[in-house]
Amino acid sequence: ERTKAANELIRFDADQVVPLLIDEADSGYIRVRFEVINLLGRFKDERAVPTLVGALKDKSPRVAAMAAWALGQVRSPDGLPALLKYTRDPTVEVRQYVLGALGACHDNELEPVLSDSAYRVVRRALAARKPKWRIAALQSLREYGYRDAAKDVIRLSHDPSAEVRHVAVQALGQIGSGQHALPAPKDLIAPVGDELREEIYQALLVVLDPDELQSIRIKAIRALVQLRDARAIPHIKQRAREGTDKEQLEAQRALDKLHPQPVAKR
Repeated sequence: ERTKAANELIRFDADQVVPLLIDEADSGYIRVRFEVINLLGRFKDERAVPTLVGALKDKSPRVAAMAAWALGQVRSPDGLPALLKYTRDPTVEVRQYVLGALGACHDNELEPVLSDSAYRVVRRALAARKPKWRIAALQSLREYGYRDAAKDVIRLSHDPSAEVRHVAVQALGQIGSGQHALPAPKDLIAPVGDELREEIYQALLVVLDPDELQSIRIKAIRALVQLRDARAIPHIKQRAREGTDKEQLEAQRALDKLHPQPVAKR
């Protein structure tokens, strides 16, 4: 019933609801605090930042993790100092969402020193022992335009975790094309040189291996399209012939984009 009530509250104006939610954030019921923090994140209202910062130390790890997620949704630099205090939290879920929020909350112009501190944490977390932490670091790094981290992302495209490989392959397409999927982050991707672009291209070809998971091969096909490298056409044609039904469909779409057929004249 509380969850249903929360879903109904999101329909109301923030000015009506956010102050009431802030008042309820200290509820003695864990489930109420969890739903309140979740809603404050969904409203993306900066008035909630002090409450969300306070919730990072909630005795319930689920509420604390939700507070980190919510701060990432609000994207306020005011939340960054508090998030940096929890980057070594022993709880897997809390540290995951803290790492994921660092990039969203950083601001090079308003808080350059804190932004750099968060960036260093995110870079180190690319080698963290938990796959969820590595994924969160990749997601935060996107907000930094993958600054100086292309080789790290290439390495993660061969990560033992399929979930990490999935995110890394998508990132390689963004890095190699010099573009982000919308909405664009605060730090745009700098164009890569020919040598690094070639490394990205070769890494994506490796991912097309039939032994790789179908979903990751499909991500690799999409990333190759982003690179706009005609050398990929024979490799994509092979997947169009030999891949699964879904893969063949994706490969054909890719070929249409890389090598469109001329329109016949009437």
